[in-house]
Amino acid sequence: MKLSISALCKLAAFVFCAGVFMTVNSPGTPRPAADPDFGEPLSELTATQMDLFKTGRLIFSSKRSIEDGLGPIFNDFGCGQCHDLPAIGGAGAITETNFGRMVNGAFDPMVEFGGPVRQTTGITIQGSCRIGGEAVPPEATIVTERQSQPLFGLGLVENILESEILANVDPDDLDGDGISGRANRVMDPITKVMSLGRFGWKSGVSSILAFSATALLNEMGITTNVFPRENNPQGQPPFCDSVPDPEDLDFDGDGQSDGMMAIANFISFLGPPPRGPITDAARAGEALFSQVGCNKCHIPTLYTGDSPIAAFHRKPVNLYSDLLVHDMGELGDGIFDGLATGPEMRTAPLWGVRANPKYLHDARAGTLEEAILFHGGEAAASRDRFVALTATEKLELLAFLNSL
Repeated sequence: MKLSISALCKLAAFVFCAGVFMTVNSPGTPRPAADPDFGEPLSELTATQMDLFKTGRLIFSSKRSIEDGLGPIFNDFGCGQCHDLPAIGGAGAITETNFGRMVNGAFDPMVEFGGPVRQTTGITIQGSCRIGGEAVPPEATIVTERQSQPLFGLGLVENILESEILANVDPDDLDGDGISGRANRVMDPITKVMSLGRFGWKSGVSSILAFSATALLNEMGITTNVFPRENNPQGQPPFCDSVPDPEDLDFDGDGQSDGMMAIANFISFLGPPPRGPITDAARAGEALFSQVGCNKCHIPTLYTGDSPIAAFHRKPVNLYSDLLVHDMGELGDGIFDGLATGPEMRTAPLWGVRANPKYLHDARAGTLEEAILFHGGEAAASRDRFVALTATEKLELLAFLNSL
């Protein structure tokens, strides 16, 4: 028997409760520490936390229907359609289009034209009402593709101490190393407070819960208590969608949409990508990685702070990123997000990079070497030092990246 997402949420409401926040006082003994494989949960989860992970994985993997509130415009039927490589919660081979324009020196996300995200598909209700997907308006002067990013280990990333991230901020390049990373600050839609951005290609999202709500709205057209209004198709009033908003309901009375909370729980407790085999070539490549200066932005390890959840408590997070935005020159996508400008992009985490189907924000690079060669702006000097390596040294550095 196939159940709608609403029915699944209602049946499992006793599991959702207050989402990941209920685990602060959850009883139970954490599981023994072990390295999770791609798509597996963090180690040290209690039984209650494992229940939250499993229920969230079910919702994350399910396809939405019109009865669930899908649409009126959307990009795909479920989270797992875009995050499935090499396992559920990973990256995806699908890209989406973002667009905008500059008006009097300011970025215009072109909301009145359906921006800044294009939804490619519309719904049809019993053949009587049909809406088409959006097109990029001719008025747009900035158009870029963005591929889905892997979600492995994001609960750890969310718990990295803010001081760890801010310690690497150097907007005026006071140390003279050519690197001037900046922190992005964005308005968190849940707390209504300007918060440090950590997630997304521009560090334009501050929390996993905000990411979940944003993805439900922009990718599936599912409204929540966080975003209770539909996207306007091509900027015009929505139609064909008869499901009352918010469509993702709150069955347990905690004030939060249950499907959104379940997805956030799954992402929060999703383990980091496992490290691949470390060969002699990879060890040599690790030294070269630092020698050419890649580690200036792709910082190997940041640390979480105190947490009542054992899986997050004082953990090393080997993500190979500073989570800051940097001027990447022509590699920038032109989109403004929070404090991040058009040329600025977040340092993409490199853990698990060997499993990505494509590389860079717009999937333009088919190999890791191509991705390095496309680097510009603040990364140009490191790129040039890579180019100057011998053929053997390049292979060693690439072997290191393929061990992450």
